[in-house]
Amino acid sequence: MDKKIGIIGSGGWGIALSIIFNKLKYKIYLWEPLKENYEILIKKRENINYFKGVKIPKEVGISNSLEEVVENSKILIIVVRSSFFRKTIEDLKNIYKDQYVIIGTKGLEYQTSKRMSEILTEYIKTENFAILSGPTIAKEIVKGYPTAAVIASKNLSVAESLQKIISCENFRIYTSTDIIGAEIGGSFKNIVAIGAGIIDGLKLGINTKSSYITRGLNEMIKIGTFLGGEEKTFRGLSGIGDLITTSFSKYSRNRSFGEGIVKIGKEKYLKKAKMVIEGIPTTKAFYELSRKFKIELPITEAIYRIIYENSDVKEEIKKLMIRELKRE
Repeated sequence: MDKKIGIIGSGGWGIALSIIFNKLKYKIYLWEPLKENYEILIKKRENINYFKGVKIPKEVGISNSLEEVVENSKILIIVVRSSFFRKTIEDLKNIYKDQYVIIGTKGLEYQTSKRMSEILTEYIKTENFAILSGPTIAKEIVKGYPTAAVIASKNLSVAESLQKIISCENFRIYTSTDIIGAEIGGSFKNIVAIGAGIIDGLKLGINTKSSYITRGLNEMIKIGTFLGGEEKTFRGLSGIGDLITTSFSKYSRNRSFGEGIVKIGKEKYLKKAKMVIEGIPTTKAFYELSRKFKIELPITEAIYRIIYENSDVKEEIKKLMIRELKRE
């Protein structure tokens, strides 16, 4: 395959991927939709708002034209934020040229609770797509720290083809056919990570945090298998792997948001934050799903009340601790 890759989205994850694939000597095109951001990227070779201090290699092409990126790519990797995903696919549908599509966006569309692959296939009738998910903190990726991720596609041959192309010494890729599980795991972990940050902010210790994350994983499995994912996926890289990373990393936006709720308050934190907090709309989406299907998700409900109803964090922890006793 002609290894020309178009990365749709120039945030931290998009830039990290451009650095990985540039080292593999692939031809990379990076798309930035906003003209003012594009001009800064061209001038400084750096995303000063979302990934400051990381230079985009000079060999990487930067474009403000989605059509140009698509025209010059054999693989498209979409890494825009979830709230911008539908608009991006609407723009892509009439210029798409049957390339492989890798969805690197993690989250659900909060208005519809749809997964990103469901939105993609609303507009583009293709089976040549896959989900990329796992413990992939962008700032560690660019430092060359080894990590692993999963590429999930309904068509195993698609997953295996992409696995060979994007795997390298510091980025080990495993395959899966469970796209639902990969997407649910990559989305739901952001909810749990917000609560992990709250625990950090309250300085409640490792026992509390480990207990909480374990029960958060249980909720991920509960809603994920109900929606059609496989339990083994949630115990893999796109489930518990991503959950651990996002709940402990100092670079995790969702964990940092939870910590910020405790230390300075939700509104103050959001006012100063430049990065998108995917866990906020994702919490709403999964909360709505739990209500719709009558699935008990006490942690999700608690995080929802903290974010959307300004509920007291200590009161929510107390509610979780005094719930009816039951078997694990």
